[in-house]
Amino acid sequence: MKVVTIIMRKELYRVFSDKKLIFGLFILPAILVVGMFLLMAALASSLLADWEEHEPTIAVYHAPASFEDYMQEYASSAGIYEIAEKIYHVMEVTDDAELETLKGQIYDGSLDLIVVFPEDFDEQVAGYNGAETIPEVQTFYNPSEDYSQNAHQDVVDQVLEKYRKVLLERRVGDLSSLTIFTIDQTNEESVIQNDNKAQGKLLGSVIPYMVTILLFASAMSLGTDSFAGEKERGTMASLLMTPIKRSQIVYGKLFALMILSGLSALIYGGSMIFAMPLFYRTLGTLTGQELNFSAGQMSMLLVLIVTMVFMYVAAIAWLSTLAKNVKEASTYVTPAYLAVTVVGMFTIFRGDDTTWIQYLIPIYGPTMALKNIFTLELTAGGFLLALLSNLIFGALFAGITAKMFYKEKIMMNA
Repeated sequence: MKVVTIIMRKELYRVFSDKKLIFGLFILPAILVVGMFLLMAALASSLLADWEEHEPTIAVYHAPASFEDYMQEYASSAGIYEIAEKIYHVMEVTDDAELETLKGQIYDGSLDLIVVFPEDFDEQVAGYNGAETIPEVQTFYNPSEDYSQNAHQDVVDQVLEKYRKVLLERRVGDLSSLTIFTIDQTNEESVIQNDNKAQGKLLGSVIPYMVTILLFASAMSLGTDSFAGEKERGTMASLLMTPIKRSQIVYGKLFALMILSGLSALIYGGSMIFAMPLFYRTLGTLTGQELNFSAGQMSMLLVLIVTMVFMYVAAIAWLSTLAKNVKEASTYVTPAYLAVTVVGMFTIFRGDDTTWIQYLIPIYGPTMALKNIFTLELTAGGFLLALLSNLIFGALFAGITAKMFYKEKIMMNA
């Protein structure tokens, strides 16, 4: 154990004596994580402010007199109406050629909505006898434009639907005689949900993906330099000639890398814990929900991050030992990095349901466990299985690396 400690201290000294490595491992991660959350909060606030400040513009083609009278309820001045607590600019259109031009403006996003009435809409409504074609009001909007999508929803729900009821009431009198039942008209407690889970779904699909990539990237540079780098510089051969067990060299290096990467991971986790409330505070203003991240969730998050680092370090050490130099090691490690990236994407496209066998799948299981922490779906059993997956595969890679150190063909670049 003394030899392992000496090797470990050598690796730690190499890093802590380099100011650039200290900045890259322990300072830059905190800046990146906090900056990422603050940026996301700023973008969310900017999006909300942008939606609130935008005043949609809609065009109404062949507006019937009854509609113009009805719209006086929303009018604040000529051509300006307040709909769903937003200012709308409404212009009337009667020319067919102009209508086609306006459709082009819908396409390019410079106009939000077009509402088209039949030319004789009021006559059709007044003369309807049950056998004629029902007049149709058409709308044209662009779902790929947020402004257009929102304008369509507001106008259809808040204006046209109410206008339809007004005309229907004129025709049949009291609408209550036609009402069979209502849906949640007086039920103010219709929505039953866990606000923490609702809030966590958003970050649970993104943050685990980013965490797995950042953790692997931070361990990758250290691992390739510690193993392949020493072989390239020739210091590995000198180390192997000393009268110590080669497995002790491996474990000393791995323990040092685990400490370094673990500290880096703790900084990632601590930065997330510090920054997430800032983001959720902003998110709460958008959704009206609150988030309380429990101490248990925090603990599981940190433990999973640290053990994932152990598995990543061991895997990188194995691949780097196969290489003759750092460049070749990077070639071997890059496919693993891409695999981590691809597997991490499952947190975005997969649901929360994860079986106990899936928790044991390396990388995938722990990454899904990270996601389920945010959505409150992670059970104690799932946490233990994901933890076990990290430890088992980390130990497996470490054991393979230790055996490779006894092969001269690999270690001496023969």
